[in-house]
Amino acid sequence: MPPIPPEDMAEVAGAVRAGLLAHRRTMMPERRDGGLGRPLAFARRDAEGRVVAGLVGEVALDWLYIDKFWVDEGLRGQGLGKRLLAAAELEAQRLGAVGAHLNTSSFQAPDFYLAQGYVEIGRLKGRPAGHDRIWFSKSF
Repeated sequence: MPPIPPEDMAEVAGAVRAGLLAHRRTMMPERRDGGLGRPLAFARRDAEGRVVAGLVGEVALDWLYIDKFWVDEGLRGQGLGKRLLAAAELEAQRLGAVGAHLNTSSFQAPDFYLAQGYVEIGRLKGRPAGHDRIWFSKSF
């Protein structure tokens, strides 16, 4: 079977997502939302309005998933990341989340997540070569 050409990716991704959501609804009929996620985003802007730190994720199936999280290098170590993460966790709890999860690379400050109460739940060595992919979770 040949791979899908780039121009057809959006169509195929949409069909796969629709199929998965339909299946999910049959497996979890008690969830009126079908387990659809609610997007969350938090950002810090500088005086010119540029985003200098941000967190993007979603609350889905009772958990906050943190997809992207970044703080400009010049602002690191000042507690901004901690405040962004705490704000996302608080909003997720308000929306009914019981915990949070994310994955990151070994060169992307995994100790930061440990210091915020996250625990390592998985590790894929050598992704990419010389580094690891690490999965973290935290129960609220």
